[in-house]
Amino acid sequence: VDIDWEWPGSNNGLEGNTVDTVNDKNNFRLLLKEFRTQLDAYGATTGKHYTLSAFLPANPSDITAGGWNNPELFTYLDYGNVQGYDFWGGWAPTQTGHQGNLYDDPNDTRPANQRYSVDKAIKQYTNAGIKPSQLGLGLAMYGRGWTGV
Repeated sequence: VDIDWEWPGSNNGLEGNTVDTVNDKNNFRLLLKEFRTQLDAYGATTGKHYTLSAFLPANPSDITAGGWNNPELFTYLDYGNVQGYDFWGGWAPTQTGHQGNLYDDPNDTRPANQRYSVDKAIKQYTNAGIKPSQLGLGLAMYGRGWTGV
């Protein structure tokens, strides 16, 4: 089972999402815990291990809002895949940026909380105590372009 909740506790998710900034973080933790409990119970009857994974945000504010940097979540998850792409796009029509850069651009004049990179995202997780072996990285096989900016 792969969980793709974009993004608990954050208003940066898909348009139309209902966000509960107070309860989403704990509800998400409880959801993962229940999935793990049910998968393990079923696995006890079949003799198999069932994998639980999740699609992880790269934006530091989304990571914090959803509690993704809580090591407890990774006691339920086998692994997570960090979204290493879509850092910029049509949802920010007056700004451009790299699609999925590995490191911050040292010439970027935006505030630090608007400078995204794969390196910064992975460090958010590992600095919180998440094992690198539990992190995968999603990369885009497409590009984005802008006009009139």
